[in-house]
Amino acid sequence: MVARIDAEILPADGLERQGRRSPFSILVIALVGVPLFLTLYPLGIIVVGAVLPGGRFDAAIWAQTLTAPGLSRAVLNTAIIAVVNTAISVPLGVFFAWLIERTDARIGGMSRLLPVIPLMLPPVALTIGWLFLADPRAGYLVAPLVDALQAIGIPVQPSMLAIQSWGGLIFLYVLYSVPHVYVIAAAAFSSLDPSLEEAARVCGSSRMKCFFKVSMPAIRYAIGSSALLCVISSIALYSIPALLGTAARIDVLSVYIYRLLNYAYPPQTAQAVVLGLITIVVIGSIWLLQRNIASRTGHAQMGGMGIRPNLLALGPWKWPARIAVFAYVVMTSILPLLALLVVALQPFWSRNIVVSALSLNNFLDFWERGASREAIYNSAMLAIASATAVVLVGGLLAIFAKQTGGAWEKAVGIITKVPSAIPNIVFAVGVLVAFGFAPFYLSGTWLIIFLAYVVVFLPSASIAAESSVQQVGDQLVDAARVFGAGPGRTFRTVQLPLILPGLAAGWALVFAIVVGELNVAAILAGPRNPVIGYLILALFDNGTYSQLAALATIIGVIAAITVSATLLLARPKFSN
Repeated sequence: MVARIDAEILPADGLERQGRRSPFSILVIALVGVPLFLTLYPLGIIVVGAVLPGGRFDAAIWAQTLTAPGLSRAVLNTAIIAVVNTAISVPLGVFFAWLIERTDARIGGMSRLLPVIPLMLPPVALTIGWLFLADPRAGYLVAPLVDALQAIGIPVQPSMLAIQSWGGLIFLYVLYSVPHVYVIAAAAFSSLDPSLEEAARVCGSSRMKCFFKVSMPAIRYAIGSSALLCVISSIALYSIPALLGTAARIDVLSVYIYRLLNYAYPPQTAQAVVLGLITIVVIGSIWLLQRNIASRTGHAQMGGMGIRPNLLALGPWKWPARIAVFAYVVMTSILPLLALLVVALQPFWSRNIVVSALSLNNFLDFWERGASREAIYNSAMLAIASATAVVLVGGLLAIFAKQTGGAWEKAVGIITKVPSAIPNIVFAVGVLVAFGFAPFYLSGTWLIIFLAYVVVFLPSASIAAESSVQQVGDQLVDAARVFGAGPGRTFRTVQLPLILPGLAAGWALVFAIVVGELNVAAILAGPRNPVIGYLILALFDNGTYSQLAALATIIGVIAAITVSATLLLARPKFSN
């Protein structure tokens, strides 16, 4: 039982004393207003201008939006993708995290990096890599697979293995989502007190029973956060369905909204905003449901004693587990990376590889351009700054929400999730209108992209931070307060070291996404402030696949080095 701590024994710099708030509380409350302003101000301008023309509600816009042809099919397809993607990605990502963090299937520190290798390519480059592999006409894998299957008597046509299909679409969504689930679950497993698992093993539970009955329930909050993140990404992701879904005639909501803004004349901004507002309600309801389930079922937390997990011996299953992890990496990361590299070395994309024609010309031509070097530098700096800002804000807000509880906790949670419900394209238009002209005049600068990134990627960082904060037991914070530590010092010396693996996971997620971000860059970037996403769009529109593959390879190297260093340096000190 945790003893009650009376207000009289708290130090003068506690959360509140005699009606005064501590500097830490004031800082956190101020931080609540920053994302709130950056979110609601641009959104408010769009809503007032598009949905409330002349300052009054226009029901015709809502009726026109909800009865538009094609919307129901796009919503249904999005729902199918979200459900199937979540149902596959969450168990797979959690299982990989358990294998590497809690069992002897790991092979040194490198094992922690294997499941997150897909993070090291932006979704658009990863999708194009699989186009190079599984296109029915020119894919590198299709012809050999068809020949092999036909040789053993299985009648298969190239179109059956095409990546431009429902199966290919789900596969790439899972490929994109599994590492996001893994980094959150791995951070929870690495910080979890292993006594429950050890007790279960002592009582005779099998390895798999220990996993399903003890390990998974102990991190159910992290699992719920991962599921929420999968749902959000399934709704908001644009690049994968745009490249594959269009060819397969599978429309989804993100592509539908993009067409309203870019292919309709005049742009149907009001309809896009209406759909964004409805999505806010849907995602907010899912988040509240996830919070309610987590609060009812509970989850394990870090106790007040040091933790050093004894790795579970898998026995004869150790090498099959290792092979499964390596097979996942090979099939979902190494092959598309090799395809990108091969195409980057070719003068043009061709299924027939001529060794004598391979060269580094695409890399050299790309690097000699000043705009290309500037775009890579801008994207790298923006990724570092954005990831640091959103992780810091998300961590502080998560701690503040847990300390205050009640209505404040729900309000902070909703505020940090609102940006995820706004289509990135719509929000980028709002940022351009709100901050690009008078009185801010930020159009054409990197700062306007930074402001948009901070808001767009705050939900991902806050989900990772909330998962980590919920794993920290209240007794650790209470002990610090008893010994005279204020909220700021408690955060620096107790909470921050314990939630650092989760924050690092969120930082790596945001960095890997921002460095090749496409949607915001399409609206806010240009010749005066080029970023990698701007170059990707230009190269893809021009059909210069070899240079696009060279750019994707460069992005992969940058992201691989940064993400690997972050996850290795921020791992718990007791880890092997």
